[in-house]
Amino acid sequence: PSPTVRVGMIFAPTRKIPLLPFRAGGQGDISTSRLAWSWTDPRTAPDVPSPVSDGPRFYMASDNGTLTCLDAKTGAVIYGPEDTGIGRTWASPIIADGKIYLTGQTGETAVIQAGPTYKLLGKNSLDGSYTLSTPAFVDGEIILRTGTHLYCLTQ
Repeated sequence: PSPTVRVGMIFAPTRKIPLLPFRAGGQGDISTSRLAWSWTDPRTAPDVPSPVSDGPRFYMASDNGTLTCLDAKTGAVIYGPEDTGIGRTWASPIIADGKIYLTGQTGETAVIQAGPTYKLLGKNSLDGSYTLSTPAFVDGEIILRTGTHLYCLTQ
């Protein structure tokens, strides 16, 4: 997973536990002086999907398709892990228009309301082929690649 930067925080996940969020700023070795909190639960820590944040909240998707929401500043659990029902995922969640989009390896995407309460808004399937791709949002369109197609979804 890749680092996420939001609201003066740098969230540094790795394939190893723990996930380490640091307060921005500082010089030299900041491993203790700028450490805000740490996350050590191997069931919910991101292995491949990069986490996202909407500012006050930090969202982690696990490889098994669950979503966990934490307070970005303190690491306190807001909800989760919640099963999105899409199965295994290596795609990263993405936030657009107040919603979290998470795509499973079968090309099914869960749409979850961003915020302090877990609310699955819906799930959408494409061609059922294998995908590891994270959707891209461009000018109101959603671009998603599966094993057999490149989709451009418009409203």
